Amino acid sequence: MAESDEVVETGIEHVEDIETLQQALAEEKEKAEKYLANWQRSQADLENYTKRAEQEKSETVEFANRMLILDLLPILDDFERALASLPVELDEQNWTEGIKLIYNKLKTVLETQGLVEIKAEGEYFDPYFHEAVGQLEGEEGIIIGEIRKGYKFRDKLLRPSMVMVGTGTKNKTQEESSEER
Repeated sequence: MAESDEVVETGIEHVEDIETLQQALAEEKEKAEKYLANWQRSQADLENYTKRAEQEKSETVEFANRMLILDLLPILDDFERALASLPVELDEQNWTEGIKLIYNKLKTVLETQGLVEIKAEGEYFDPYFHEAVGQLEGEEGIIIGEIRKGYKFRDKLLRPSMVMVGTGTKNKTQEESSEER
C-alpha cells in the first residue's frame, strides 16, 4: 500500500503541476494579448500623428501660397490698369509688347498655382463672391460693372469682386414725371 500511496501522491503532484502550468500559461497569454493591444494602439497613434502632421504641413504651405498670391494681386491689378490706359500710339512698340508678355507670364504662373478669376459682369450678384459698392440703372440683380476683379484660389474665395449692381428699370410714373419737367 505504501507504493500505491506514493503513486497517488505523485499523480496528485503531477496534476497540481499541470494546473499550475496551465494557470501560468493563461497569465502569459493574457500578458501577450495586453502587449499586442498596446502595440496596436501605439501603431495607430503613430499613423494618426503622421497623417495629422502631413495635413498641418499641407495647410501651412497652402496658407503661405494664399498670402503670397494675395500680395501679388495688386501688382496684377496695376498691370491691367496700365495696359487698359495705354495710348494707341504706344500700343505696338516693343517695350509695350514686353510689358504685355510679363503680365501674361505672371497671370499664367498664378493660374497654374490655382488662381481663378471670378466672372462678374453680366452675372447675377452673389454676395459670396461679389462685393456691391454701388448701384446703376439696369436689370435688377445683374452686375452692370466691375470695379476690381475678384479671385478664387483652389476653389476658396481669395478676394471678392467689387461690382456695381443693377437697380431695375424705372417705373413709368417716374419716367413720365421726369419728361414733364
